[in-house]
Amino acid sequence: MSELIIIAGPQAAGKTTVISRLCSECQSMSPLLFCANRKLPPIFPLQESRQIIVHRDILLGAIFMKPEQEEDIIACDLGRMDLILKHAREKRIVYLDECNIFTIAHAVAHGVKSVEKHWQAYVDRLKRLNAKVIFLDIDPEISWERRRAKYQQRLVYFPTNRHESIMRRYHEYLKRLHPLLLDVYNRLPFPKQMLNGNALGKDTVQGFVETLIGISDSFKPLHKHCPQ
Repeated sequence: MSELIIIAGPQAAGKTTVISRLCSECQSMSPLLFCANRKLPPIFPLQESRQIIVHRDILLGAIFMKPEQEEDIIACDLGRMDLILKHAREKRIVYLDECNIFTIAHAVAHGVKSVEKHWQAYVDRLKRLNAKVIFLDIDPEISWERRRAKYQQRLVYFPTNRHESIMRRYHEYLKRLHPLLLDVYNRLPFPKQMLNGNALGKDTVQGFVETLIGISDSFKPLHKHCPQ
């Protein structure tokens, strides 16, 4: 049966980095994951629904999203999970989804609270998808320092007299977002693990892979049969 692993955390926590590294490890048959007498399940990274809508509407960040766009993100998430569920029992695939139900926290962080009504719709689908959660946690100020340069690049699209207020909005958004993400994590009724992403590097990636092996039903048999 297929399995969905949610990779969540604040902005610039390293989610995309660890997903990319995991896919590279699988393609290269890295010793981190490979065992000669067990076969790895296919790993399929999904594009984050928030990014799909941001790119579609040429937005410059979540602070500019409107309620209807947040609803589009949720429709994308739910529809995609419904599609996966149609084939979940036929195929053994590990799907990696960056954000998923945590999009509710992102929306609430910039004032769109109406999305909370979709909580149960997410949970119901995630239960059927045998979901697991890996949360890369970083301090909001570290998130800000890692993300600030990217935010500054966007200022070219705004008049100079708005630059300071827009940067302040980005910063305040990240500070509001962190406790909301933690609240979602704590409420989720699925196997989950939190990792410290404050010092992103090889140790973080190694910890992510070890956590995946320990938390995923698809990887546990692999780990059990591999020589130590």
